[in-house]
Amino acid sequence: MDALSREDYRARVETWAARVRRDRAQTARIALELAQQAGQRHGLADRRAHIGYYLTDAGLAEFAARLGARLNWRERLRLRSTSSLVLAYCAVVYSLCAAFGIVSVRMFEIALPWYGQALLAAATALYANYIVQSWINLHLPQLLLPRRMPRMDFSAGIPDSAKTLVAVPCLLTSVEGADKLARTLERLYLANRDAGVGYALLSDFVDAPSQHRDDDEALLQAACAQISILNARYGGGFVLLHRPRRWNASENLWIGWERKRGKVEELNAYLLGGPSPFQTAHGDLAKVAGTRYVVVLDEDNDELTAGAVAELAAAIAHPLNRAATGADGREVEAGYVVLQPRATIALSQDAAPSRLELMIHAMVEIETSKDFRADKPAVHIDQDLFGQAAYGGKGIYDVAMFHRLTHGRIPENTILSHDVLEGGMVRAGVVSDVVLRENFVPTFYAAMRRSHRWMRGDWQLLPWLLPTVRTAAGVRERNTLSLFGRWKIFHNAMRMVLPIASLLCFVLGWAASAEPGLWTLNLLAIAWVPAAIGLAIGLVRNLLAGSLRSVVRGLWSWLSLRSASFIFGVDQAQTAFDAAARASFRMWISRRKLLEWTASSVMATQRDPSLGQYLRMMWFSPAFAVAVVWMIARVNPPALSSAVPFATLWSSAPVVAWWWSQKPQGRGRAAPPSPA
Repeated sequence: MDALSREDYRARVETWAARVRRDRAQTARIALELAQQAGQRHGLADRRAHIGYYLTDAGLAEFAARLGARLNWRERLRLRSTSSLVLAYCAVVYSLCAAFGIVSVRMFEIALPWYGQALLAAATALYANYIVQSWINLHLPQLLLPRRMPRMDFSAGIPDSAKTLVAVPCLLTSVEGADKLARTLERLYLANRDAGVGYALLSDFVDAPSQHRDDDEALLQAACAQISILNARYGGGFVLLHRPRRWNASENLWIGWERKRGKVEELNAYLLGGPSPFQTAHGDLAKVAGTRYVVVLDEDNDELTAGAVAELAAAIAHPLNRAATGADGREVEAGYVVLQPRATIALSQDAAPSRLELMIHAMVEIETSKDFRADKPAVHIDQDLFGQAAYGGKGIYDVAMFHRLTHGRIPENTILSHDVLEGGMVRAGVVSDVVLRENFVPTFYAAMRRSHRWMRGDWQLLPWLLPTVRTAAGVRERNTLSLFGRWKIFHNAMRMVLPIASLLCFVLGWAASAEPGLWTLNLLAIAWVPAAIGLAIGLVRNLLAGSLRSVVRGLWSWLSLRSASFIFGVDQAQTAFDAAARASFRMWISRRKLLEWTASSVMATQRDPSLGQYLRMMWFSPAFAVAVVWMIARVNPPALSSAVPFATLWSSAPVVAWWWSQKPQGRGRAAPPSPA
């Protein structure tokens, strides 16, 4: 290269470098200008907060437009508002379901008047709703990319500016229960010993007809003793915060005020300088003072990713994740007040698993990818499509912001399932590379009892879909719950109706269709084909991994559990109807027992029913089967070949429920040593 060409090359490089510097300066100027404007609109106090808000999805769209940047379809989708994405998703799902219901009724010559056909079309659309969503969600992970939540570097421990407390709301039910709670805290500590955080039991006594019971003091002393043992063993860090019972006229019992929701609310007020609501505060209380973030977990949630507490604290402390509210300070428009781990199913560490637990675990293993089960970012449909997720009651939250946005907004004695509601108020996200492995209930009886409680709680949230809601002070105000939060409440309520709609569309179709066999195949196809596609993907993935035994076990579990909605369809419909009717009566007529709840720890101490008890509890399922066969034989005998197999499944439901709840011989699991 001669001298002239070298000089020309140098000049070109200098010109290019100058342009880059100019463009970079212009980009920075535009970013700061827009960030400051956004900060002024949203009341953010400092410059770092301005930029932190503007670099969220809400600000990046405008920033990209000002720069003239070209975005691909994934980036454009990510920068759409949550409301527009929710509306588009619902439009697609509900349109497909409505089309399926209408086309099905038109195709199979339903001999009903127009209003009967309309009812059957609506029932068929409801039946398809959950299935269509599952089908769409099956394919979305191939289109979306997992978001790794930005976070601070807390590898050396959580600093005082982000002081964190791990809190476990619980009930003191027995001396053995106190020992188990101590093991839970110990396991959490051992998996997060370098985080430098505190560990607290937020305890209540069980409900009682009187304020005090004879064994209260012994239980409290046992819990305090376990905390003292842990503090002596590990040099501090463990606390017991115990509340007294209060009289509740609605429940006609002495209970812990507002149960878990009340525990968390009173803890928040206490951490922000309010008076102590605790009858007993025992242990290393220095770990509680000055807490900024709280990680709340259930009493059986001790299987977290190693180092999860520091990871969650590092994520919620990051400027890009800090919550930014609107001008009224009551609606979160960007960032998160709550961040939660991704939940998966795991087998219990403290007891031998039942057949039901083993089947669920095998099904999860075969349906989910290794990446999803591993502690690495994985696609979470709600988080990666809508930028937020429904709150499940387990995660880390900003104490001050959570208290500001939720305090005084929920009337006493009205809300049983509060997690989804609070998530809609404060905006929750998922840190998908932090995994919480949860235990499934061990028996069918426990699963149905828990499902009934959840259904009642979901139904009691329906008033929060209205434009105005009643506050704790008794006045009505504008409902500021996010569209995403309202959709999740509506979705949960709709899910309750699905078992009833399922029975209705099968039975009405058999009674009125000229082609009952094709009608049945049509309903079965939409239920099984999408699931079978997912199964095929899982089978290939596991076969390539060389795990033939897991494939066989997973295939049998998949077939069994996928058939459960048909085997237990009558029982599920009865449970849903009872929950909706009971909750409606209590909400609008009696105003009593709206907080009726049996904790999982109490359920775990109860013996599972015998086969005879299952037969007595689930008698309605075989009785309904007999009634349907009798009715079909009278009104449309050709449909018996379709109805009888389903009636056989419904009749077998009590026996199958009992069988699944048993622990197979030779499958044991040693419990870990007690910390006592």
